[in-house]
Amino acid sequence: MTLVHALFSVLVAASPPDSLLSADSLLVELRKGGYTIVWRHTVTDRSVQEPMGYQNLPRFQQRNLSDRGVADAKAVGLIFKARGIPIGEVLASPMFRTRETAEYAFGRVRDTLLLRQVEPSLEQLRLIAAQPAPGTNRVLVTHHFVIERNVPGIKPGDIAEGEAVVVRSTGPESIRTVGIFKMADWQRLSVQLDNAAAPSSSGHGAGLTTGHGVPFAHNAALAPNAPLVIPPLLETPQNAAMAEYLKTFNSGDTARMRQFYERSVVPNPTRTMDERMAIYDRLRSQLGTLSIVTAEAVEANKVAVKLQSSAGTPVTVTFTAEAQAPYRLVGISFQMAGGG
Repeated sequence: MTLVHALFSVLVAASPPDSLLSADSLLVELRKGGYTIVWRHTVTDRSVQEPMGYQNLPRFQQRNLSDRGVADAKAVGLIFKARGIPIGEVLASPMFRTRETAEYAFGRVRDTLLLRQVEPSLEQLRLIAAQPAPGTNRVLVTHHFVIERNVPGIKPGDIAEGEAVVVRSTGPESIRTVGIFKMADWQRLSVQLDNAAAPSSSGHGAGLTTGHGVPFAHNAALAPNAPLVIPPLLETPQNAAMAEYLKTFNSGDTARMRQFYERSVVPNPTRTMDERMAIYDRLRSQLGTLSIVTAEAVEANKVAVKLQSSAGTPVTVTFTAEAQAPYRLVGISFQMAGGG
């Protein structure tokens, strides 16, 4: 790292935000314009691994948005539209996942390599610190490392896929962190939007309808096929099979679940594949779909995930994974409320 880069990194790290606005307060402020929303692309399909730095790779060699990522990007755009947030310039990294996050949300985008650049630079900071056009907000769709290395107070792991930091320019090469939109915020705001769009008692729609189902999987009973909101703990390579199991469970697709067991679960000599599939069919019939409440590491290679089923039953699933790659699952234990 050059001396300029090192000094730049120190200055950023030494300027944590004094206080952050809540998501609701951010929406009030954003209606006035004058802010930049630095948004990490929405959820991706992590079955594809790619090198760091910009590579002009074809789509199939890039990590692209998952179905949930597409739905989440559209939902955020609808939230901003419903709240009257004026959006001006929209820029993105040239990767498919960042450009498409912007396009699904706002219908337009220009790309710049500065939002894919791994090493921080003054040019990159100047881009983030640029003033929005009067009465508008700027949106920059980028990657976690760009946010972590430029935004004061943001540390690695703070911003998950789909989350955003709102900043305000305090000079040509300086910014102030104003607030953060977490996935829980988007989920709550989306629920409010759906409630406002629900048909009135007269049978006429009220408010803005989403038009593409219930985003963010915020109500499994109303949206049984909605994708899961995956917490950061389950997005790591060591725990990715746990998240994939829950997504496959919700699919209701027996063939897909069988393929998951063959690929991502260590064989159990005391239980045949047919027995495993019979257990899956019974659990799926009993519980319906699952939405994640919390996920907690309980010991090395073991994670307890608390869930709510669409049947109304609280469930805890404890996963145990291999200690080394490919981190297949060696244990999946269901515990229902009431000891079932």
